[in-house]
Amino acid sequence: MNVEGIHIRGVGAVSAAGWSGADLLRVVREGMPLPTSNCVRPGDERPWPCATRLVPPPPPEKAARHPRLRRASAITRYSVAAAVEAMTDAGHDPAAPPKGLGILFTMMNGCVNYTGRFYQEVLQNPAQASPLIFPETVFNAPASHIASFLGVDGAVSTLVGSSNTIMEAFDAAACWLRTGLVDECLLIAAEECDWLSAEALTYYHPKLVASEGAAALLLSLKGEGPQVKNVIGPLCYTTWDERTALLPDLVRQTTARIDSASILIDDQCGIPRIDRPEACAWSETAFQAVRSPKKILGESMGAGSALNLALGVLETRDTRRPAVVSMPGTNTAAYACVITPA
Repeated sequence: MNVEGIHIRGVGAVSAAGWSGADLLRVVREGMPLPTSNCVRPGDERPWPCATRLVPPPPPEKAARHPRLRRASAITRYSVAAAVEAMTDAGHDPAAPPKGLGILFTMMNGCVNYTGRFYQEVLQNPAQASPLIFPETVFNAPASHIASFLGVDGAVSTLVGSSNTIMEAFDAAACWLRTGLVDECLLIAAEECDWLSAEALTYYHPKLVASEGAAALLLSLKGEGPQVKNVIGPLCYTTWDERTALLPDLVRQTTARIDSASILIDDQCGIPRIDRPEACAWSETAFQAVRSPKKILGESMGAGSALNLALGVLETRDTRRPAVVSMPGTNTAAYACVITPA
């Protein structure tokens, strides 16, 4: 994977911490897990609790207005806010975006709330299922809405995968930039929470807390900004045992290129049985500071690694130190990378 020379000019984030990257950085640094709320199952309450950490209501200045957003799901609203913040952070006016702007969007579950609503209508009365809702069920709906909202004239595409698919999107964005397909690229990953995905997490472990949010990175070959270097991965696996066995190699390859002044942003969620392979792999490496966003925010699924990357950019900007981002994933591949100051 070759992402050398790509600058991260802007960053934006929406999470359970709030509607900005500054909220994300502040809450994770404070290190106190955010409060949880019980997710209600419609029609039939489950006999066990299902904890979630949801994005709070938006402040007035974050409530974007556009015809496309009148019926858009939460995942689109989070993504628009993160994208606008990243554009503004890079010095662009979101109302007049630069020419040659593209979008690469990644997700795991997608527009689950409207999908559930549409198929509930189909089950109740197929003849009355709303054709206005159906377009909101497709994976590419959020990227399409963002492109319309910003007036994007470049390529727009969506990748569906696990939490660290953002790295595959980063690789694709680098290719787009180098071949001149786009001049700048918004890299966005987002997820919205519903009762089904929240409940599914509890089958992996009853203490897993579902969360949601979005992160956006504006990438360019020009200008200034932190860079992602020394990408390790994908190191592929098909079982949890294979994942456990390859994580020490991921760490060895990463730590060979950093020093103790770096900051580690890991993927630990606070559950020893799940965290043990990653915790053991990094245990012999010293860092200036260690951040564990998932312990604070919860499991954001398809947005998880992107929020970690956004946090890494914000830490690097603020401290002028490199940030190591660990992305071991949960399904098929593990990654790690180093974010270096501008």
